[in-house]
Amino acid sequence: MKNRTAGILLGFFLAAGMLAGCGSNEATEAANESAETEKEGQGEDAENSEEDDSAEDGEESAQVGILLPSEEEETWSSDAKELRACLEADGYQAEILWAQGDSELQAEQVHEMAEKEASALIIAPVDEYGLSDALAETKEKGIYVFSYDDLIRDSDGVNYYTTFSGRSAGRMIGEKIVEMQGLEDLEEGAQPRTIEFLMGSPDDVQALFFYNGVMEILKPYLDSGKLVCPSGRTDFDDTGILREGKERAGEKLQSVLDEYYQDGSLPQIICTGYDDAAYGIQELLAEAGRIPGGEGWPMITGVGCQPEVVKKIAEGSIFCSIFMDRRTLAEECVKMVDTYLKGDTPEINNYEEYDNGKKIIGTYMCDMQLIDSGNYELLIDNGTYTEDQVAPEITPTPTPEPTPTAEASPAAEAEEVPEVTEAPAQEAPGKPAVTETPEATPTPVAGSSREDQNGYFIPSLKDMET
Repeated sequence: MKNRTAGILLGFFLAAGMLAGCGSNEATEAANESAETEKEGQGEDAENSEEDDSAEDGEESAQVGILLPSEEEETWSSDAKELRACLEADGYQAEILWAQGDSELQAEQVHEMAEKEASALIIAPVDEYGLSDALAETKEKGIYVFSYDDLIRDSDGVNYYTTFSGRSAGRMIGEKIVEMQGLEDLEEGAQPRTIEFLMGSPDDVQALFFYNGVMEILKPYLDSGKLVCPSGRTDFDDTGILREGKERAGEKLQSVLDEYYQDGSLPQIICTGYDDAAYGIQELLAEAGRIPGGEGWPMITGVGCQPEVVKKIAEGSIFCSIFMDRRTLAEECVKMVDTYLKGDTPEINNYEEYDNGKKIIGTYMCDMQLIDSGNYELLIDNGTYTEDQVAPEITPTPTPEPTPTAEASPAAEAEEVPEVTEAPAQEAPGKPAVTETPEATPTPVAGSSREDQNGYFIPSLKDMET
C-alpha cells in the first residue's frame, strides 16, 4: 500500500512550488496542458451535444451516476438528496450508488456505471487512492468524472473537482486568532500567548491544506515569540489525529496537559482541524471541573459547524468554527456537470492548487463563513438548522429564597419569662431619714442583780447572802 501521507505532501509541495512562482511559465504551462486535455475530451462529446440535450425534445434524458461513501452518514445522505434534486431540476436522470464504506465495492460501481455508459459520474471517494484502475475505463469510454468533496488521487481519469478550500479555512481561523489575541499589538517583552494544535487526519489532503493555511498566518508570531507552543508540537505529523474522532482528540490533549501543563494551567488557544476535536476538548475540560467561558478557559476553534458545536459556540464554550454549506457544494458540482454536458467549459476558480499525483485538477472552491457567538443565528435564518438545534440553553439564575421568620415553638411559649425585678425607688433628695437611737442599757451597779449576755439571771452577792 502506498504511503498516503508522503503522497499528499508530495502533491502539496508540487502545488506549492507552482504557487511560489504564481504566474510563472511552469504553472501556466501545466494549467494550459490540463485545460487542453479537458477540451479534447469534451470535444469528442461536443459532436453529440444534441443527444445530450435530448431531454428538451422529450427524449430520454442523460444519466448521471452519483457514487457516495455511505448512506448511514447524515452528511452523505443529505448530499445525495441535494445532488439528485439539482440534477433532476436540470432534466437529468440521477442514479445513486452507496459504497457502504467499501472501497472495492465503489470500484465495482464505477465499472457498472461505465458499462451503462453514463454521461458523467459524481464521485466522493471512500479511498482517495482506490479508484485508479476503475477510472482508466471511464477515461477510455469518454465518461467525465467530477470528484466531489474529496479529491480522487493517482488517476488521470478525474476531470473536475468541487470542494471547499482547506487553505482558505485555515487562514480564516489563523486571522481570527491573531485578532482576538491581539498578537499584532503585543509589545516586545510582553507575556506571549500559548497555543496547542490538534489537526485533522494525516491522510486527508484537506487537513493538510487547512494546517498550511493556519501556519501561513500564525508562523510569523511563533517565530517572533509572541505566540508559544509549550509542547513544541507544531508540525503536521505531530499534530494530526489519524481518522480524527472526539476521543482521540481528548486523549491527545490530556497527554499534552499532563506533560507540559503540570501547574494546572491551560493553553490560551487550542486550534483544531475539525469540529469533533473541538467538541471533545470542551467536553473533557468541563468534566474536569473547568467552567466554560470562565477564568483560564481557552479559545477553542473548530471546522465544520456541526449543530452540537454551534450550540456550544452560542453558549460560549467553543469560540468559532467554519461553516461550509453543502447545499452550495452540491449546486456548484451539478452546475459543472450541466455545463459540460451542454458542450461548454465548466467554471473553475483554482487551476493550480490541487494536484492529484497525475495532473492538476480544475477546481471550483465554494465560499465559506466563520461562525462565532455574534453571528451563529445566520445558520437558523438560512435554514441550515432550527433554533431548537443550535440556540443556547438558558440556565435560569437561581433566586435566593427569603429566610422564613422563626415561629415560637410550643415549648418556648410554655417557658415562663422571668419577671423583671424593679430596682427600689430612690427617695427624693431632702432631709435624711431620722434613725432612732436605741435606748441606752443602764450600766449595772456593783452588788446588784443583773442578766448576762445570754439573758441568764445572775444574782448579786447581797442576794446570795440573804
